[in-house]
Amino acid sequence: MKKLLHVLLFLPLFVSAETIRTDGGVFHCRVPETYDADSGIMVLFGGRDWPGDKTLAACGFSRLADRHRLFLLAPSFKGRNYRQPESGSGNLLKKAVGQLERRYGLKSQKLCFYGYSAGGECAALFYQWMPERVAAWGVHACGVYPVSIRCSLAPCLITCGLDDAERFQISRGFIYRYREHGGLLLWKYFPDTGHELSRQALELAEAWFDDLLSGRSIIAYGEDDTRKVPAKPDAAFSNPLYSEKLKELWRK
Repeated sequence: MKKLLHVLLFLPLFVSAETIRTDGGVFHCRVPETYDADSGIMVLFGGRDWPGDKTLAACGFSRLADRHRLFLLAPSFKGRNYRQPESGSGNLLKKAVGQLERRYGLKSQKLCFYGYSAGGECAALFYQWMPERVAAWGVHACGVYPVSIRCSLAPCLITCGLDDAERFQISRGFIYRYREHGGLLLWKYFPDTGHELSRQALELAEAWFDDLLSGRSIIAYGEDDTRKVPAKPDAAFSNPLYSEKLKELWRK
């Protein structure tokens, strides 16, 4: 907890958030500096029972959002089952997205998901529940993934602290299943870090989303454990890299 608070103190502050309410669900939204009908939406899922404004502050994706004219939407889910979209939280999210689109005259298009801890479980499970609405999804320190993979079309980012031992093993098992299903997945673990939402994880996530939102193509593939970039990588252990910046962050 002390490490997490230390990280939060050095993250950039976000512009004051708006509130969206849907049938008892509360969402916080950061509006980008400029936007138009083609602006997209990124959904940020925070830790267990986090309010949406805390999630917006913790992720610190303001620069990314302004660069790509993204609306940042964070739910304030609480309770035992909200990570399961079938429990009703999935429909609450869809209603909040629809309300946001109508409020700002946005075209309906695919979403980006990013989640930490319990929010990572949301990102992973919600993607499988509504894959047709998701362009890309990423998680950090996630401990629950879909038992069966229904869809793997969306690129995926999974990161975890090496000292977060149980979640590390669970995440490592899922990455191979996702790749075997045909998905593009970038995997990175951070030595000497535990369950906290670290600055390194957020920097990598921001660079990864920036590359995808910019429409960059894959320039190389890196191997999981060696962090090498071979000419002919093994697909089962390959991490797609879209820019020199992403490659540098991934190899650290």
